[in-house]
Amino acid sequence: MTMMLEQERLQVAKTALAMLQTGLVVNTSGNVSIRVDDRIAITPSGLPYESLEARDIPVVDMQGNPLSGDLLPSSETPLHVSVYAANPSVKAIVHTHSVYATAVSTLVKELPAIHYQVVDLGGPVPVAPYQTFGSAELAKSVTDTMRGRTATLMQNHGSLTVGENVDQALARTITLEWLCRVYLIAVQSGTPSLIDDEELDRVLQQQIRLGEERQRRLNARGRRA
Repeated sequence: MTMMLEQERLQVAKTALAMLQTGLVVNTSGNVSIRVDDRIAITPSGLPYESLEARDIPVVDMQGNPLSGDLLPSSETPLHVSVYAANPSVKAIVHTHSVYATAVSTLVKELPAIHYQVVDLGGPVPVAPYQTFGSAELAKSVTDTMRGRTATLMQNHGSLTVGENVDQALARTITLEWLCRVYLIAVQSGTPSLIDDEELDRVLQQQIRLGEERQRRLNARGRRA
């Protein structure tokens, strides 16, 4: 018998382990999900990431109702459902309680443009006001705050990033954690310079040009093979 969303469930399990191995989470904090149409594969609640298998990953519908799997879905399922419902282009979500992102979330209302790589997250990263974990209020706070962005910090809680696939969402989490670390080091050392919006737009256009050129060369190489 074929398991529902078997490959996606395996990807969720592997990504959760990668989060643990890279220090983005402690114990079972944080969660990962992948959306396929109106179904969501999401990490279970309270299970060690080292032992996760595809069959351990619950599948829920867009209202958070269970479709497959016998384990309790993540306590932040309402958050994932809310973010997916607000943006149909989002196919994966990574949420962590990483050290530097959590620290920055307690200090500012927005992570400023401390480095040009912030454009990968849609620009300066806003901080969603604190609400109790797992609540509808938290889901609304994060969903409203991150409109137009691919990342948000969650006050006194952590971070959330989205992507067209789970690898992209995880990469954005890693970028955000690095940016938060740079910011904390900078403000502890003095008054950091920041990058203005005009330069961020130039960076974005440069990235688009380079991406198009990379793809053109890859396509050309493929035709020669």
